[in-house]
Amino acid sequence: MTIESTTPPVDPVDRWAGKQTAPLSRRALLRGTGILAGSVGAGALLAACAQAGVTSWTFPVASATNPDAAAVPSDPTMSMAPAAGASPSAMAGMATSPAPVGGARDPSPADFASPPRYHPASSTPIAFDLTSNDGPGETILISASPATAYRSMNFGRQVPAPTLRITEGETVHFTLTNQGQMPHSIDFHAAQTAWSTNYQEIAPGGSFSFAWTANYPGVFMYHCGAAPVLMHMADGMYGAIIVDPKVARPAAREYLLVQSEFYGSGGEYAKMLNNPPDFVVFNGQANRYKATPLIATAGELVRIYLVNAGPNSSSAFHVIGALFSHVEADGNPANRTGMRQTIDIPPGDGAMVELTFAEPGTYPFVTHRFCDASKGALGMFKVS
Repeated sequence: MTIESTTPPVDPVDRWAGKQTAPLSRRALLRGTGILAGSVGAGALLAACAQAGVTSWTFPVASATNPDAAAVPSDPTMSMAPAAGASPSAMAGMATSPAPVGGARDPSPADFASPPRYHPASSTPIAFDLTSNDGPGETILISASPATAYRSMNFGRQVPAPTLRITEGETVHFTLTNQGQMPHSIDFHAAQTAWSTNYQEIAPGGSFSFAWTANYPGVFMYHCGAAPVLMHMADGMYGAIIVDPKVARPAAREYLLVQSEFYGSGGEYAKMLNNPPDFVVFNGQANRYKATPLIATAGELVRIYLVNAGPNSSSAFHVIGALFSHVEADGNPANRTGMRQTIDIPPGDGAMVELTFAEPGTYPFVTHRFCDASKGALGMFKVS
């Protein structure tokens, strides 16, 4: 039998604003973040704390870019700084009104959390084609409550980008076509290839192809590496790569969760450099799996592939009411460990965890950096 306290709940805004000095239980915090019903949710907290008058941004004219940009390797020491003729206009205070929320689309498909299926290694190269996109038409809904629009840059017109799943030893034939108004590039964390050859910026309207081989199994991210890298990543240009080991893993119910951050309404480079994120999310939207939980069955093996796209905050992934029975740092079997309660994943890294839910019920999953969980990095498993 569960005994609930009869003490009236303190408004979470007051509690987190320092007006409450009594000890804060995890249940109370979950009420505050909106996981438990009947209280003010994370959306209300963020709305109360949101900064007013944030400037949004526009995009440079495509013709102003250097048509030879893709052919000339840029200085790696400058890859985190604005590129001449490309991104500075995004940071020069060119203000427009934020796009109406009504024009924002969901960031990624409804089934994004279900990754592509495993397949045995093939000697035939795997084709993986992406478009890079930016501009006012790329507005996504990063929070349903409060309804919040964000001007994204992205791959494949979704955030996170399409997932690539391959098997150790396979070769990927990759093509990036730049359909945006600013230079973009690619960086595959699973690939071993020269940055100066294959990771250079592609001018608007351009296309570039290369091949690489997946030599190590693991869970990796990929992202745009165009300058300023921080802004391109924070605005949505990232995705996940699952490289399965040659010997298939045991059968399990599988999920993919990509944690990431959003700052302001998009393109706010100074805020990305200096301020904490406004939203921290799984799979592109705050609290995405609270109203529509991920499902599982008690006693079955559940496998979760995790990527922390950052760009700035570490993830402390934790499932409340469960323990991880098997963990692989970087998703590599050579790095396996036994029981863990919380998994630390730095920005740009990945992991694989397995767990079994002991009994039916509802199990929240969060980053145990609760300042980030309160900004939307939480969801639910519904176990039957």
